[in-house]
This record gives sequence, structure tokens and C-alpha cells, in this order.
Amino acid sequence: MIPDATDPFVTDPVLARAVGYPYDITTYSFTLIDGVAAPFDPNHRRDRRPVIGYGSNQSPIRLRQKYGTEHAPIPVQRAWLADHDVVYSAHFASYGSLPAALRHVPGTRVAVAVNWLSDVELEVMHPTEVDNYHFARLDDLTLELDGGEAIDVAWAYLSFRGHVGEDTTPFALTEVAAENRQLTELSQLEVLTLMRNRLAPDDALDVFVRAHIDDQEIRATRARALEAAAVPVAHAIHKVERV
Repeated sequence: MIPDATDPFVTDPVLARAVGYPYDITTYSFTLIDGVAAPFDPNHRRDRRPVIGYGSNQSPIRLRQKYGTEHAPIPVQRAWLADHDVVYSAHFASYGSLPAALRHVPGTRVAVAVNWLSDVELEVMHPTEVDNYHFARLDDLTLELDGGEAIDVAWAYLSFRGHVGEDTTPFALTEVAAENRQLTELSQLEVLTLMRNRLAPDDALDVFVRAHIDDQEIRATRARALEAAAVPVAHAIHKVERV
């Protein structure tokens, strides 16, 4: 399909970034080396923590934005996480997207990445997440790694803002694969359109998204409205380690 040269979400790179979330999620494991996805090497996992990436932290593009091109090799291993789905957190990112959140959903199995991070790398990751997420250890998981290994303990950033949905049911991300998905799924463009309809129905969609990218006060006001109407979070057994 030829891109529409009149569509601002195609022609404006800022808006394209907003609707592009969660970016280029791979279907394969890789090692991030100098900001580029290289073949996966499990030997690099030694002395690192398995941290579940379920939104843009699965993407080599987003990881490069966070870690740059000068870092130790970071293993990123595909996995399936049982009894969970990936939904929308009740806040807007500074770049305009409605970001992901992990939700406990018994019976659903969701595709995620496991980022094997050192303490140094966690100190880079934390400031990008902790305004809206708590860093927590999750226990009693069924997390099946690419290659056949399974682990039952991992860490993740858990949204404390609530989850965006309809009545008491959150929406899942179309862009994240799942088995036995029980929730209605929406793409990033669809969920931003719905948020526009709820929060600023008279605005064109590009005007709506640009407003909370360009104006921090508008973004904060809209985030408060999302949080006030949010579906309460639902998390598996966990212990918060960083707020």
C-alpha cells in the first residue's frame, strides 16, 4: 500500500512516532550490540536479571534510544508469559502514545521479550519508567523462553496509573501477540482515536495528539482524566522494589 502523502501521521515524524508504538517488535531473540540487533547469545545472560519487556522495551529501536550505541551487549530473549495480557496504561507518553501495561489475565498467554539487564543497565532504564510504573519482582510465573527453558521469577515495570478500557474491562494492544485473548484489542491509532473522542471530541486527531506532545500541562490534565476513569490494575504475585 502506498502511504498517503496527505496523512499527518505519515508525513509528520513526531506524529508517526506516536502511532508507531510499540515499534518494531521482533519475532526472534537478539543481542543488542552497539545499539543494533545482533544474533542472540545466551552466554551474555550471566549475572543479569530477567526483566519482562512487553511494550516498546521489546523493540531494538526503543532500546537504542535508551542505551545509545556504547553499552555492554544486552540479551533480549523472546518468551511467552502465561496468565497475562498487555493492555494500555492510563497515561500519555511524552511522545504522544498511550503506553503499554502488563495485566494478570488468567488463561491468556502473551508474547513478550525478556531483557537481561545488569544493575548498570537498570539504572538507565529506571528513570524512563518510574514516573508511571513500579519496578517489581514477580513470583510463581510461567515464563517460557525461546529455546525451551522456563523460569518462574522475573522483574517488570507495573503501571500504577490504572488501565484504559470500557467500564470494567481494559483494552489489549493489537500489536502484541497473544493466545486465548479475552479482551477487546485496539491498535495505537484506534486507542488514540477513542481517547480523542472521550477527551476532546471537537479536535482533529492530529491536533489532539500534537497538543499533549507539545504541552506538558495538557498531557498532565489528560492523564489525570484517564486515571480517574481507569480500570483498576490487576497484577500477579509481586514485590515492589523501586518506586
